[in-house]
Amino acid sequence: MTDAIEQAGGGERKGERTRRRILEAGRRVFGEVGYDRATIRAIAAEAQVDKSSVIQYFGTKEQLFRAALDLRIDVDALTVDGDPAASAESYLRAMLERWAAAPDSPMAVLLRTSLTSEEAADLLRRHITAEAIDRIAFHVEGPDPRLRAALAGAVMFGITFHRHLLRTPDLAGAPLDDVLRLAVPLIRDLLAPPPTKDPDDPPPRQDHRTARHPRSDLPR
Repeated sequence: MTDAIEQAGGGERKGERTRRRILEAGRRVFGEVGYDRATIRAIAAEAQVDKSSVIQYFGTKEQLFRAALDLRIDVDALTVDGDPAASAESYLRAMLERWAAAPDSPMAVLLRTSLTSEEAADLLRRHITAEAIDRIAFHVEGPDPRLRAALAGAVMFGITFHRHLLRTPDLAGAPLDDVLRLAVPLIRDLLAPPPTKDPDDPPPRQDHRTARHPRSDLPR
């Protein structure tokens, strides 16, 4: 095993190399066979390590898969305080560019598998909630921050799914700038605090064309 060959190296460096090799092997195996069919034994064989090494560094298949989900978006770093439009564009641009760079990533595998596997669907729900919804909601001002964050996330994941996985022709073939130009205002409206009504504003004028008039044929 390669582990034995690396015994001569420094302990920390050897550990880093072994962990990286297992992680890369996990990404390949997950990408080829999906989450449900991937096994720790197969990943260990791909990484040329013992099965016990995979368990030592990652514990379980789920923990290894979570580590392999390399498409996390740093919401806090992308958020522009006080500017929902800039934040919306940063979120969506980062998501689409990362998916375009790695269309067969473990995250893409997880999204495909979640359609037929409850275990994968639960893992995806927890991942999206922790990595996206929780962090976006933290920056949303006004009422219903979690619901608005969830709706914004649903819009962005829907666009990503259709563009990079389902590859809907019009969306998959559209320039990124055009997608952002049309989609960002939708996400911005979900992130922006609702306008507050000024008590000094006059009441809206009633359109005489739609005002209700008493019927002339009714008895007086």
